[in-house]
Amino acid sequence: MTVLSSSKSQLNSIIALNAVSTLAQIGQFGLGTTLFPIALEAKGASPQVIGLVSAVFWLGMLLGLLIAGKLTRYFGYRNTVMLGLLGSALSFVLTPLINWLWWALPALVIGFGMGLRWIANETWLYRLAPTQARGRVVGIHETLIGLASIIGPLIIVAVGAAKPTAFWLGAAICGLAIAPLFAATQLPATDVASSQSVQRTSIWVFWLGLGGLVAGLGGWVEGSIIALLPVYTSDIGFENNTAWLLTIFGIGAMVCQFPVGWLSDHKGVLWTGKLCAMIGALAIMFALYFNQALLGLTVSIFLLGGITAGLLTLGMIWAAQHGTGAALTAKVRQVSIVYTSLSAAGPFVSGIVVNHSSSQSLFWQQLVVIFVLLTVLFKGKASD
Repeated sequence: MTVLSSSKSQLNSIIALNAVSTLAQIGQFGLGTTLFPIALEAKGASPQVIGLVSAVFWLGMLLGLLIAGKLTRYFGYRNTVMLGLLGSALSFVLTPLINWLWWALPALVIGFGMGLRWIANETWLYRLAPTQARGRVVGIHETLIGLASIIGPLIIVAVGAAKPTAFWLGAAICGLAIAPLFAATQLPATDVASSQSVQRTSIWVFWLGLGGLVAGLGGWVEGSIIALLPVYTSDIGFENNTAWLLTIFGIGAMVCQFPVGWLSDHKGVLWTGKLCAMIGALAIMFALYFNQALLGLTVSIFLLGGITAGLLTLGMIWAAQHGTGAALTAKVRQVSIVYTSLSAAGPFVSGIVVNHSSSQSLFWQQLVVIFVLLTVLFKGKASD
């Protein structure tokens, strides 16, 4: 059975849940990760505070990932997604109404809501997808949610970050994402319950795996760049171009997904990962050398967006190649948790270093992380 020959209700459900992910990703991720740093920079917050708030967003998402399975068993897929979206929407509304010194709290809740939606909505979607067409469904889904990294910054370009308008739009978009949920066929969350023991083991796993490290180190760079780029651009006189640069970062993330997957199919995860890491190192060195040229910075940001998103894709491909059933679920969750954890650690550590040195250290730090990644990849084996 293919997508075209599946039942009408199944097709409607797949379309509806893709709509949920697309809208929710624009609000929770597209605005959640970019609006806070830009708005805080405009209010004069220190790099350390900006890094902390950005890290807390990822921490909230990690918490959501960890308890999404239990909530789904109790409340079902639809209600768990709704809980995450409503919490995120309310947080967007409240953020401009409170002192920016407390913005870590709404950032935490928005990230938490994204973690709930990520697990509940995508598990629901992939269970509904026809087995023989699941790869295509996943590919379409990843492309659609990639739009968030472009549309989120574009919203900020259009309405600005100094006024609360962008926050209210984030709330409205999260609210709109709830409506398509009621067009999808409900399923019992039995798959989550059946893998409960696997989930518990994965949460405390100490062996991160090649896929987790590849995705996680990519997340470290991604989270750091998104959070502290406003500080860097402000210091070099490009503060008016920050939202556009973040849009370019998102475009790179979206358009590079398919080429990375294609290369992985033909050359393998290790070969493709090494290529991504080397391109990332060159992009960072390019940014450091042409640090006063907007065009040079734009090219670097585009490439970094592509390779960081590509590293997460490679991590997920690695997980898919290392198990079936419950084992596959464990690997995917493992990669997700490592990615989210290091995406939180990146901006936190980078913010502290930048605060005690200079914004130029942002790219030097990421170059070190890329070299660590290259070491992991050159020491790794396809069977790891």
